[in-house]
Amino acid sequence: MFTTEDIIGDIIFISFLDKSMLNHVGIDLECGHFKVLGYDRMGVWVEHPNLFMITTKNDSGKPLPPGKEKKEHIEANIFIHWSNVKTLMHYPDRKGFDFPSEFDKDIGFKIKK
Repeated sequence: MFTTEDIIGDIIFISFLDKSMLNHVGIDLECGHFKVLGYDRMGVWVEHPNLFMITTKNDSGKPLPPGKEKKEHIEANIFIHWSNVKTLMHYPDRKGFDFPSEFDKDIGFKIKK
């Protein structure tokens, strides 16, 4: 049996009902692949796939020459409300998409005899 809990930590395909709901966070896609971080009754948390901050001015406030701009990747997470999810697709056992469950990891101490 497969449950939503099984997608945590995996990369899944999400199709959106209204892509404009994510425009304000830099997502302009009707669908895409996202790493799932968690979920609840309200929606699903995923990693933002491609958030960057571009620096176009130096410390003095002067414009940087073309090609000298700095592009910094920003780690961020996005909440997607269930009302905006058209469909989800999971890839069981597909390399690079299906990872071991966070709940199956051995965490704690072991005693050697």
